[in-house]
Amino acid sequence: MSAPASQGDGPEISPPRPDLSILRDDDEYEYRPRRGRFIKWGILLVLAAAAVFAVYRVPPDQYVPFLMPEVETTTVQRLTPEQASTVLTATGYTYARVRAAVGAKIIGRITELHVDEGDAVAAGDVIAVLDSDDLEAAVRRAQASLIEAAARLSDAIREEARQRRIVEAGVAPSADLDAAVTQLQVTRAQVGTARANLESIEAQLAYTVISAPVDGVVIERTVEVGEMVAPGGFTSQQATGALVRIADPTSLEVEADINESFIARIQLGQPATIKVDAVPDHEYHGTLRQIVPTADRQRAVVQVKVTIDDRDARLVPDMSCSVTFLQEGVDETVLQAEPKILVAAEAIVNDGGGDYVLLLRDGQLERAPIELGLEQDGNQFEVLSGLRGGEVVVRSPTPELTPGLRVREAS
Repeated sequence: MSAPASQGDGPEISPPRPDLSILRDDDEYEYRPRRGRFIKWGILLVLAAAAVFAVYRVPPDQYVPFLMPEVETTTVQRLTPEQASTVLTATGYTYARVRAAVGAKIIGRITELHVDEGDAVAAGDVIAVLDSDDLEAAVRRAQASLIEAAARLSDAIREEARQRRIVEAGVAPSADLDAAVTQLQVTRAQVGTARANLESIEAQLAYTVISAPVDGVVIERTVEVGEMVAPGGFTSQQATGALVRIADPTSLEVEADINESFIARIQLGQPATIKVDAVPDHEYHGTLRQIVPTADRQRAVVQVKVTIDDRDARLVPDMSCSVTFLQEGVDETVLQAEPKILVAAEAIVNDGGGDYVLLLRDGQLERAPIELGLEQDGNQFEVLSGLRGGEVVVRSPTPELTPGLRVREAS
């Protein structure tokens, strides 16, 4: 090991310093704040300002619903005279009391069809004609058989007379007369059989012409020319066996179902009003004509039938409708009276300056002055002016509930 150099050996040399220039990138090394931080802080400041504005400018109950006072409400009623005298309401359908399903009595092919749906017909009008060629030939054969039988009968009559003269003269035995009498009876029976056969075939021939049994309007047609028909249904006749269905519109009534527990509320002759769904702008009037004396065990209803006293041409069978039975003795003039407006007694407020109620509209209270009439049923008053019916009012208003206050309706 060599000894350290002494001071006298020469000048002292310091170790080289590291080059840090590689850590610098010219001017880009300068500090620059991130832009995202300013955006975040800006958003927070805007939200804070909005919150402060809401607190000082907007009442808390407008943006915090659960802070609104809760009130109980009731609806102002509009009671018509009909509603006031209503005993029971039921649903039903219109139907024609006089109606017929016209079918064929024999099997045959339709050659003529004279009606279509909507056509008016009178009793006896021809509806359809069936092919009758075979029956017409059978009629001719039966007529020939009847002529033949009639000829044999004439011969038997002459023979019986001849044998009677011979027997009475004592020339021939009585047995010959007995045989002649028997033959006469047989030929008479044959004539009767031939005549009955002819009448039967003529009746079947008459069945080829199908006529309307009642006056009315054709409401359904199930066949076309060229189709086969038969009694009880065949091809397109389905299970009804009807070629057409006829209904008399002048006999239109309403069939309705009444729950058997309410049947004691109505009686024959009771007045009723009828509203037909297809004629919403008109109300018909009628009378309870019949209560069918049996109940539907499964549905627990009893069917009733109501006449339509003021029916018009807009009504057709099978329209749905509702029937409202009225109290006995209700006058027609009473039903034309103006409806009554009723409000609950507990919703009325009197502050010395008059009666009023607090309306609830769009979540805000409004004062509505009213003029009261007579008390109704102990807990309601008739309103003569100030309300029209259907408004929502506060049921039991308190002094804290003032007009303009926003509230929420109790569930």
